[in-house]
Amino acid sequence: MLTTIIVLAYLLAALRLVCFNRNGYRYRWGVSLLASLLIGALLCAAFDQILYRHPVSPWQALLALVLCVLVYRSRGNVAALMRFTP
Repeated sequence: MLTTIIVLAYLLAALRLVCFNRNGYRYRWGVSLLASLLIGALLCAAFDQILYRHPVSPWQALLALVLCVLVYRSRGNVAALMRFTP
């Protein structure tokens, strides 16, 4: 059960980051690089969990859900994730 939650949260967060639409935001290569690294890390973590079935703690599932919610609240904008103001 927790494995499914983690995999879905990672895949949904990565999909939301991939589908980010700039709509007039200026291009910043550092933020773009960070977004690409985050997408790669999320996908690798999801596929690692699918292939190797590591034991999962409830805290890992909670962290994955929080990350997924934060990515969706920022609409996939990594620059908005790094800001301290809402």
